[in-house]
Amino acid sequence: MKTKKIFILSAAVIIFTLLSGCSAAAMGSDSWPGLSADAETAYIANGGLVYAINLKNGGVNWQYPADKADAKEAYFADPVLTEDEQLILASAGPDHSLISVNPASGHLNWSFGDAEGVWVGSPLVIGETIYAPNADGKIYALDIKGSFLWAKHISDNALWAQPVSDGEYLYITSLDHHVYAFDIARKEIAWEIGLNGAIPGQATLDENGVLYVGALDSTITAIDSQSQKILWSTSLNGWVWDSAVVEDNILYVGDLEGYVYALDTEDGSLLWTPAQPNGPITGSPLVTENLIIIGTEGGSAYAFDKDGGSIWQQNINGKLYTNPVLGGELILFTPMENESDIVLVALDLDGRQVWSFTPEK
Repeated sequence: MKTKKIFILSAAVIIFTLLSGCSAAAMGSDSWPGLSADAETAYIANGGLVYAINLKNGGVNWQYPADKADAKEAYFADPVLTEDEQLILASAGPDHSLISVNPASGHLNWSFGDAEGVWVGSPLVIGETIYAPNADGKIYALDIKGSFLWAKHISDNALWAQPVSDGEYLYITSLDHHVYAFDIARKEIAWEIGLNGAIPGQATLDENGVLYVGALDSTITAIDSQSQKILWSTSLNGWVWDSAVVEDNILYVGDLEGYVYALDTEDGSLLWTPAQPNGPITGSPLVTENLIIIGTEGGSAYAFDKDGGSIWQQNINGKLYTNPVLGGELILFTPMENESDIVLVALDLDGRQVWSFTPEK
């Protein structure tokens, strides 16, 4: 319980800083980076700077801005790669910028800054439209070239998580304890379901149209998006900060008490005794063909097999809050609050460190 209280206090300080519009420089290392990757490059959103890192050797391909950090920007949402070769970046800085850069060069394509609040969650790109959740409680729609299309009010509370979609609806979670189904064609809320806790993380949508939602009341809930009914709700040991992962009818999720769970998607029952690594788990698990990989606030990366057995553990200097990401054949972690100022660590699938990246001062 003590570890959860420490984390929640830290998270509250981070979110207050984000929403009060303080500069990225003022936030410093108090907010965890955003991370995404393709087969060749990792993209790190780390406050006033965004880096493109070569996965072969950990070298810098480019940084944005090219010269120095912009004190009016604070990039912490996971960067989003689009099919037309853009990298979308969402800023929690006072300029409220949503921008596009060229992922090969880091050159600016366009910028949108007319939102009323900061961007905490990543946008979702569907076809030629960008759907971006904002802390002002609205969803903003832009075309793929960054031109404003419309904005719709969803909640009086902040929207912190990237929506998920089946192509007909956006499924949006909110700190007001609700899950919203937003009809894309009609541009209106089709239905909503209230839960018993705030929902800071993204919902998970499976191929059968079932949504899985973790909340800050120590539960994960399954909702049938077609009937709009709750199918089951399972109590966990701790609060759920981010989304679960579904694979082969199994739901994998971690909580702030530091447990890793595997649940049957049919009824929410436990499939194996929850594993307990060395600290709170804020990020979603990374599920590969054979492994479930998580990072902890205690600074360790863990890999489990599909039966919950421990495969390897690697101590990493720093706290691990961001979701681990697979880039090519490497597992990527973004540690924070470490003595060496490392912001990216690459492990191989056996848990051995391959390289690390430390920005120049």
